[in-house]
Amino acid sequence: MACDPWGVRVLVALLATVALATSCSGGEKPTLTSTTTTFADLFGDAATTSTLAPAKVADWETVQLVKVRKDAEACIEGARPEAIVLPDEGPRTVTVESGDTLGVIADRFDTTVEAFMRANSLSNPDRLRVGQVLIVPRERPDEVEGPEGPEVEWEELACVLDTGVAAHGPDGLPVGAPGRIEVVVRWPRIDGPDEAPRVNGRLLGLLQGAVAKFLDDVITAVERNGYACREALDGRCMWLLHEYEVLLSTDEVFSVRNTTRRLLPGSTAESTEVLTETFDLVTGRPFTVDLLFEPETDWVGAVSAEAVTRLENEPWVDERRHEGAGPEATNFERFNLTHGGLVLSFAPFTIGGLGSNTVSITIPYRSLEGYWAADGPVTPLLAELD
Repeated sequence: MACDPWGVRVLVALLATVALATSCSGGEKPTLTSTTTTFADLFGDAATTSTLAPAKVADWETVQLVKVRKDAEACIEGARPEAIVLPDEGPRTVTVESGDTLGVIADRFDTTVEAFMRANSLSNPDRLRVGQVLIVPRERPDEVEGPEGPEVEWEELACVLDTGVAAHGPDGLPVGAPGRIEVVVRWPRIDGPDEAPRVNGRLLGLLQGAVAKFLDDVITAVERNGYACREALDGRCMWLLHEYEVLLSTDEVFSVRNTTRRLLPGSTAESTEVLTETFDLVTGRPFTVDLLFEPETDWVGAVSAEAVTRLENEPWVDERRHEGAGPEATNFERFNLTHGGLVLSFAPFTIGGLGSNTVSITIPYRSLEGYWAADGPVTPLLAELD
C-alpha cells in the first residue's frame, strides 16, 4: 500500500471533519483523534504531519514478554557467525627522507612504484616531499591470479519470533493466528585485505544495532498495546528486511548499499530507506563524502546542480528535491562509488513522497571533472575511463 505524507494529511483532515460532525449531532464520542507529531512515529521520517491515534487491542493490559526478548537476543547473536577481532595496528607507513624517490622506496619494501602510487592515490611519482608519510602497499597474493578486489562472502539470517499474542487486524478483530515478528538480513563479508576484520566488524555492528533497535521497538509496542496492526495480512505486520548490494569492490575501495524495508506497529505502509557505506581498504575506515573532492573547490554546489537536474524526472520526486539535494554537504552523505560514477541516495522524504525513499541517481565522474581530489579514491576510477 503506497502512502504519501501529504495524502495522509488530507485523509486525516477528512476523518477529523467526519468525527466532528458525528460529535455535534449527538452521536458516539469519536475514538479517532488527530494529533500533531512527527512522521518518524510511522515511517522513520522527520516531516511533521497529522497521524492516527496509536493502534491498540481493546481492553489490553500491559505485559512483559520475557521469552520473546530472550528470543530477540538469540536472533541478534545469530548475526555473528564468528568473533570479529580488530587489528591492533593500522597500515604500515614510511616517511620520505632527503634523497628518496618512489623507486628507491619501492625497492626497499620489495614492491613496485605502481603499487605505491595506487595505495597512496598518487598521480605523479616524482611529486614527493621530505617528511611525507606514505602507506606501504600490502602484499596481495591474489592480485595477479585472482579477481580484482577482495573475496566477498554472503551471510544470511532469518528470525521469526512468535509473540504468543493473538494478532489483530486493522478492523480490531483477531486474525486467527499469533502475532509474529520477522527479521531477514543478508550482508557481505570480505576476505583477503589486512583491514577486512575492521570492515566486517563495522558492517556487523551497524547491522546488529539496527536489528536490536527494531526488535526492542516492536516488542515494547506489543507489550503496551498488544499485537495491533493498521495494515496486516495473515497476522504479520511487524517485520524488517536488510539487503545489501556490492556496488564496487577493488583493491582499495569497497562500496555497499543497504536497502532497508520494515513494517512497524501503527504503520499504514511499508517504510523504506537506503543506507550506504564506502570503505578505504588500505585503512579499513569509511570514506566521508568530503574526502572525494578537492576542498578548495565548490564541489557541493556542483554536486547539487547535477543532482537536482537528474532527480527532476524520477518518479515520486517533487519540489522537495531543491532542498533535499540542495547545496549542503550533509545532503550527500549517502553515496556509493562505482566504476562508472558517483551514486547518490537520500534520506527519507527529503526529495519527495514515500516512493522516493529508494531513489538513487548516478552522476558520471566526467560530469564533476576538476572537482575530484587528486589523491582521493575517484582518481583511479576516472583513469579507467581514459
